[in-house]
Amino acid sequence: MTEQVRSRTDTASRADSPLGPAADKQALAGGVRRLGALHQAERTLRGMRAYGGVILFSSISQPIMYILAMGLGLGVLVGEGGDFTQYGASSYLMYIGPAVLASTVAMAAGIEFTFPVMEGFKWRRFYYGAQASPLSPGQIASGHILAVSVRFAVHAGIFTLVLHLFGAVSSPLAVLQIASALLGGLAIGLPIMAYVSTLRDEKGQMSLIQRFVIMPLFLFSGTFYPLTNLPGFLQVIGWFSPIWHANELGRVLAFSQPTPMWLILVHVAYLLAITAGGWLITVRVFTRRLGLEEWRGRTPGARADARRQTRMAARDAADVERSAAARGSSDATEPHSSSAALPTPPRSTFRSGLGANYYSGNIRAVFGRGLTAIRNNRGVMFLSGLLEPVLFLTSFGLGISPMIASVEADQVGLDGGGTISYAAFIAPALLAVSAMNGAIFDSTWNVFFKLKITKLYRTMMSTSLGPVDVAVGEICLALFRGGIYALGFLGVLILGGLVDPLAAVLMWCAALFIALGFASVGMAVTSFMTRFQQMDWMMMVLIPMFLFSATLFPISVYPAGVQVVIQALPLWHGVELMRDIAFWDFGALTLAHIGYYLVMIVIGLAVTTYRMKKLFLR
Repeated sequence: MTEQVRSRTDTASRADSPLGPAADKQALAGGVRRLGALHQAERTLRGMRAYGGVILFSSISQPIMYILAMGLGLGVLVGEGGDFTQYGASSYLMYIGPAVLASTVAMAAGIEFTFPVMEGFKWRRFYYGAQASPLSPGQIASGHILAVSVRFAVHAGIFTLVLHLFGAVSSPLAVLQIASALLGGLAIGLPIMAYVSTLRDEKGQMSLIQRFVIMPLFLFSGTFYPLTNLPGFLQVIGWFSPIWHANELGRVLAFSQPTPMWLILVHVAYLLAITAGGWLITVRVFTRRLGLEEWRGRTPGARADARRQTRMAARDAADVERSAAARGSSDATEPHSSSAALPTPPRSTFRSGLGANYYSGNIRAVFGRGLTAIRNNRGVMFLSGLLEPVLFLTSFGLGISPMIASVEADQVGLDGGGTISYAAFIAPALLAVSAMNGAIFDSTWNVFFKLKITKLYRTMMSTSLGPVDVAVGEICLALFRGGIYALGFLGVLILGGLVDPLAAVLMWCAALFIALGFASVGMAVTSFMTRFQQMDWMMMVLIPMFLFSATLFPISVYPAGVQVVIQALPLWHGVELMRDIAFWDFGALTLAHIGYYLVMIVIGLAVTTYRMKKLFLR
C-alpha cells in the first residue's frame, strides 16, 4: 500500500514538473532552431546520396578527361605557339589545370542552384516541409548552400589531387585551390539561386541560364588561353566574370603565377562581395516566399492566375463570336439555343487493324501541341540555340588561334594537302555538337519533365494517340528546334567565309540527320529514368564525346588504340560527316558515317515506342 502511494506521488510530481514531455519537446525544438542550417544541410546531403555515385564518378573522371583532352590533346596543337613560362607554368596542362577546376565547379553550380531549388519550391515542395518545423526560411536557404558547398569541396579536393598526380601543380599552396574554386562556384551560383527562388513555374529559364549566363562566362574567362588573347571588348566579359577571378586565384596558388598583390586582393574581394550579396538576397527571397510576409492577405501567384484566366475567357469569347459569324447572316437572325453558338467539336477518327494500338495517324497533334507551348518564346528559343556554337567559335577561334597558326590537312584526314585555319577546322565540328546538344536537351530534360513531373504523356496516351505518335511527334519537335539552331549558325559561318553556300545547305540537312539520331536515342534512354538527378549520367557521356571526338583537335594526336575507341563514339561520326561536306572530301567513310546514324535512328525509335507502350498501355 505504501509503494502505491509513493508511485502516485511520484507520477503527480512529474506531471507538475516543468520538465515534462511538453517541456522536452520545446527543448528539442530549441536545439533544432539553434542548428537549423546544419540540419537542413544534413537533409540535403542525405538527398544527394541518391546520386552520390555520379557525383563521385564525375569528380574523378572530369579532371582526367580534361587533362587528357585539353591539356594533352589540344596541348599538342598549341605546341610552340604558346609559351606559358611567362605565366609561371611549365606546360599548357599546368596553365589550364586550375582554371578547368574552377570552371567545372562553376558548371556544377549551374545545376545545384537551379533544378534542386525549383524542386524544393514547386515539384516536391521539400522547403515547405522544412518550414513546418522550427527551421526558419533563412536556415533552409543556408542549409542548401552549405550542403552544395560540401559537394564543391569534395569535387575540388579530388580534382586537385588528380592535378598533383599529373604534375600539373608546383606550389605547396595548391591545396588552397579548393577554397578559391569553392568561392568562385558560390559567386556564380548564389545570384542564380536567388533568381530561381522567385520563379513560380519552370518555362525554360534553366536552359536560358545555362546558355546565356554560365556558358558565356565560362568561354570568355580565360580558361583555355590568356584573357589578353581576346579583343578588348570581349575581355570585359572576363573582368566581370567570377570564373575569371577564380581562375586567376587558382593559378596563383597552383604554380605561383606572377600577379600583383593588389590584383590578388581584388580577386578575393570581388568573389567575397558577390558571394555575401547573393547569400543575403537568397535568404531574403526565401523569407518572403516561406515566411509570413508573402501570406498577408493574398495567395502567391493569384494575380498571375487571374490575369491568365481573363485572357483565356476573352479568347474563348472571341472564338464563339467568330464561329457564330461564320454561319452567315441568315443563321444569325434565327433563334438558337445556347449550345448552338458553341463551335462544333472536331470529328474524331480511329484506326483499326494491325498496329492500331501503336499509331493513330495523328503525329501532328503532338507536334502542334509542342509548337503551341513554345510559341511565346520563339525569339528566345532561336537566340539560345544559336548562341552556344557562335560563342564556342568566337572564343576558341579568337582565343586559341594566336597559339595555333594552322592545322595540316593530312593531320585531320583530308586529301589534297595544305593547311586550314583553326576556325575553319572547328566550325563544322561545332555545328555537329550544336545538333547533338539541342537534340539531347529536347529529348531528355524536356521529355523527362513531361514524363515524370507534369505526367503529360500519361494524358496523351489516354486518348487515341499511340506510342508512335508521341515518340515521333516529340522527336519532330526536337528536329524543328535543331533545324532553326543550325540555320542560324550556318548563316554566321557563311558570313565569316568559313563554308560556301552550297556546302551549307548539305550541312543543314546533315545537322537534322545527326539531331534525329541523338533525339531517338536520348528519348529512349530518358524513358528508363526515374529522377532528374540521373540526368547527370547523361552529362558524363556527353562531356567525353565533346572532348574526344576530334572537335577541337584531330584524333591523330592519340595512339592508334585510343583512336579506335574514339571512332566508336557517335559524335565523331557526326563531326567527320560535317567536315566531309564542308571540305567536299567524300569517300567510303562518308557512307559509314551515314549508316551509323541510320542504325541509331532505327534502334532509338524502336526502344522509345516499346517503352511508351510498356509505361502507359496495357
